[in-house]
Amino acid sequence: MKEKTHLVRNRCLFSIFIIFIYFLCHRVPLNGIDMSAYDNLGLDLGAILTLAVNGSNKRCYVMSLGISPYITSSLVVSIVQAMRSKESKARTSPKAMNYWITAISFVIALVQSIFYALELKYVDSNLMSMVLVIFELMAGASIAQYLLLKNKKYGVGGFAPIIVVNMTESLVAIMLGSKFVDLRIPLMISLIMVIIMIFMEMHEKRIPLQRVSVHNVHAEKNYLAIKYNPVGFMAIMFGSSIFMIPQLIFGLLHYFYKDNESITWLYINLNMSKPFGMCVYIGLMFIFSILLALLFINPKELSEDLLQSGDSIVNVPAGKATRRYIRKWVLLLSFISTTIMCACLAVCLYLQYKGIVPSTVAMLPTTFMMLSGLLCTLYLEIKAYRDFDSYKPFI
Repeated sequence: MKEKTHLVRNRCLFSIFIIFIYFLCHRVPLNGIDMSAYDNLGLDLGAILTLAVNGSNKRCYVMSLGISPYITSSLVVSIVQAMRSKESKARTSPKAMNYWITAISFVIALVQSIFYALELKYVDSNLMSMVLVIFELMAGASIAQYLLLKNKKYGVGGFAPIIVVNMTESLVAIMLGSKFVDLRIPLMISLIMVIIMIFMEMHEKRIPLQRVSVHNVHAEKNYLAIKYNPVGFMAIMFGSSIFMIPQLIFGLLHYFYKDNESITWLYINLNMSKPFGMCVYIGLMFIFSILLALLFINPKELSEDLLQSGDSIVNVPAGKATRRYIRKWVLLLSFISTTIMCACLAVCLYLQYKGIVPSTVAMLPTTFMMLSGLLCTLYLEIKAYRDFDSYKPFI
């Protein structure tokens, strides 16, 4: 019998090493930036994505872009790939997908670097300082992407460990800098949302399958699993980026049509500090979450795969009936999980809008909910590696 390979231990140690390197690089300041101008920045509504992927809403460090360009490009490529036919997907190699992800992440990093460089406060503002900052930000994004790819290959959790460390660091800083009176309501809501998120992440709907090749005592263990939270926290994490699209559109329209009252009203109210902007933001989150669920858990492809293999859902006819049955459960589960997450987001927005809690702590429930989802993802992957390591001696 072969000895255990200690796969879990080795991968966890490698991830810890990657996190250590990332943490050291994350503290390197940009050249020629007035660091005092970036003190006391809190966790506001527009900083959720920045906090999640970069660890800080400050823009004065070399790795301020963090892994944001790579994650955004990965999401874009995944959505495009999910929309393609099965034949087109089969013709696309993993190498080609990695090429497109890298190319798109380079473009995103370049655009973000230019915008960051234009908004930064310099000690001596000149063109050379801005160009140098752009190169430094691009280099930081490349280092972050390299560390992430190495962790995906040799560590655990892909980008999850880096985001967990980033969020934990920022949450600790915000909580230590806030009064307990201001934290009571957000922490109570956070506790409820964490319990709900853990329940949804750790449970799944098991649709029983009848497999033609299995006719024994294990037949009842065959099922099609759909998580209670099909898309996880992805929609919330990228919500700020999605919300920027209508903001950019109406910003450009306002620039060219400043005398148009309707466009001016939309331009002013389409932000997360106004009730109209809050409603649009939550609505976009709701639609985006359900669309992602239908893209990544494609009922048509699942029903076709079952039909080709000769398998079927118990008491459900093959073909269109199976497709409708799977779609029903995907829509139901995504609707419930998305409603819960949007309700949490709405409560956070309401608390800040009414001034019940400071803006620096208003988004704590949403952030804790995302953090708990990431930790569940890490736990499940480590558990899978542990189970594989346990059976490895028998292979």
